[in-house]
Amino acid sequence: MLITVILLFLIPIGINSLFDNTLDKSIVLNANGTLDNKSNQAAINTPENAPERDEKKLAIITFDDGKKGQITNAKPILDGYNYTATFAIICNNVSKSDELNWNDIVQLEKEGYDIGSHSMNHIKLEDVPNNVSEYEISESKECLLDNGVKEVRVFTYPKNGGSDDPFILKEVSKHYDLARTGNDPLEFLQCQIGSSYTMMNKISCSSLGNDINKDGRYSIIGWSHDADREAKGYDDSQMLQKFIQVVESQNKYNKGNEIRSIPVLIYHDIDKESGFYTTSIELFKAEMKYLHDNDFIVIRLLDLI
Repeated sequence: MLITVILLFLIPIGINSLFDNTLDKSIVLNANGTLDNKSNQAAINTPENAPERDEKKLAIITFDDGKKGQITNAKPILDGYNYTATFAIICNNVSKSDELNWNDIVQLEKEGYDIGSHSMNHIKLEDVPNNVSEYEISESKECLLDNGVKEVRVFTYPKNGGSDDPFILKEVSKHYDLARTGNDPLEFLQCQIGSSYTMMNKISCSSLGNDINKDGRYSIIGWSHDADREAKGYDDSQMLQKFIQVVESQNKYNKGNEIRSIPVLIYHDIDKESGFYTTSIELFKAEMKYLHDNDFIVIRLLDLI
């Protein structure tokens, strides 16, 4: 049985709600929520949807909170496509029920995934005294290193808070090379990518220098898959529709080897069924398959610098 879902395409301007207004192509799903690739081929590859001048389509995959489903359910799917990702860990939650343990985290790093910090206790950093936010930022890195992680270069702001606070930005810059916040569909930047690019290469992003400001490398904007679900009450078919809309929205801005926007995807738990800050396995499969079948280049967050 086939289920027809309407695919949205809009011009992203940093306001998430504007992505829900314009209807365009139809996307067909199988009954279990996966993409029906044969039926979708014409819709996806029509001339009006095809990138002009061989534009590159990129995506960055990140996971917050260190949930167990990230290694048991998401990792095998990522491995199947040879996709990289960054896993950001709440240090004091490690080994709790339904959380990654230290063996899981070390294994992820050994297999080529990046491990980042998501603070010690997942508190909103701008709501606490400076000495507490300093502890959350610096000690979480030391905690990861003390427990077997070899390299911690990325910080992701808990609850997306603090990336516009000068003290917090400066503190993050002391300990990390890059930091990710949210929540908007695209990260706008200025990058160049070579025509012979592979996932092992780095792209050059002139807009992400060492300056400490709210628009730089310590405030990379991500799109929270789960926050949109919670805000709009999407089911899996609607969430897939939204996902495609977001990842394709970069087409207006990227011309040839000039990269001006990249969707930075934020996931939390991956489990049998979708729920509160949880993506179902079948939906995650469908989204990763869409990236693969439509020639997206999945890069590391750290490739930006």
